[in-house]
Amino acid sequence: MRATASDSSTPLTSASITPRAMALYAVGLLTAGVCLFWTFRTVDLKHAWEAVALLGPWLPLTFIPFLFSLGLDGLGWSRILSVLGRRVEPLRLAALRVSVEALCISLPGGALFAETLKPVLLKNRHHVPLDEGVSVIAARKCFIILAHGLYLGLGVLLGWRFLADGSHRVLGVSGLPLLAAGASVALLSIALVSRWLIRGGLAGWLGRLLGRVPVRAVQRWVEERRTAFDQADGHLGRALALRQLALPALLYVGMWLCEATETFLLLRLFGFEVTWSDALAIESVMSVLKVLAFFVPAGLGVQDAGYAAFIAGMSGSQALHLAAAFALVKRARELFFLGLGYALLMLRPRRVQRSQSPATA
Repeated sequence: MRATASDSSTPLTSASITPRAMALYAVGLLTAGVCLFWTFRTVDLKHAWEAVALLGPWLPLTFIPFLFSLGLDGLGWSRILSVLGRRVEPLRLAALRVSVEALCISLPGGALFAETLKPVLLKNRHHVPLDEGVSVIAARKCFIILAHGLYLGLGVLLGWRFLADGSHRVLGVSGLPLLAAGASVALLSIALVSRWLIRGGLAGWLGRLLGRVPVRAVQRWVEERRTAFDQADGHLGRALALRQLALPALLYVGMWLCEATETFLLLRLFGFEVTWSDALAIESVMSVLKVLAFFVPAGLGVQDAGYAAFIAGMSGSQALHLAAAFALVKRARELFFLGLGYALLMLRPRRVQRSQSPATA
């Protein structure tokens, strides 16, 4: 597949932001502002900054779990590609993840935009054909949802008592562990049903369905891409084969566990007497809250309010100031990697030897 001038251009120029995405983004920013104001309206930011400053040389340690998370994601992504006969270094895939994460956080409709951009970046920077790239992204998403369900289930199992004790602070009612358990079952069900549909030839079925549309242009478009639909089913079938599930699923569970480790490390540095299972319970619930507040960039304000609700019962009168300091460090890490992501995105792709599948080698 010959590279063209448009292949090496910055992907940002190839997509547009719709008015609907802008409106949703505005709603998200408004929600974030309201949550931040309502949660931290009584906080003295000077005291919060002082708490952050007291961390001193320990502060860089809080970035380490996220670096491990990126590494595990790169390994999982590389493993899925290797099933299709493509070799891409995990470190380069981790860098790609940082780039799309920056777009996901900062742009209107960022999550959807980032998902559509990933196959383009795989093609431009790692010479993975678009049909394989789309299949890899779909398989990766399935693994992440499966791992998220397992992670949430583990958080409920190990942190049941902690969640039960904090249920009234967070929700105002009891039952938080049951809600989290229900979310875990829902995520696992979505992942398994998605795998069943994909393995059953979902792309080909969609192609046949579109082919029945009584519009000549649509029928012609489907006919021209019939081979691509069949190839996509083949790629997805191999990537999601039963014998291939274990390793990527474990790697992505490890990726989620890094989030809990970061929260545990931060809380301990701020002086909270928490166990790792407590941090796991907090972070697993926060991960669901972020999914529910998908229209809020990076869960800003919504997640922070959730953290503050959990932290409120841990440290008396200083809890809210420490919760604000906790949120500041979390957001500082996101800002750092957001800048890094845009810097990586602006780099011209390095010309490397194209990876070859066994069929074309």
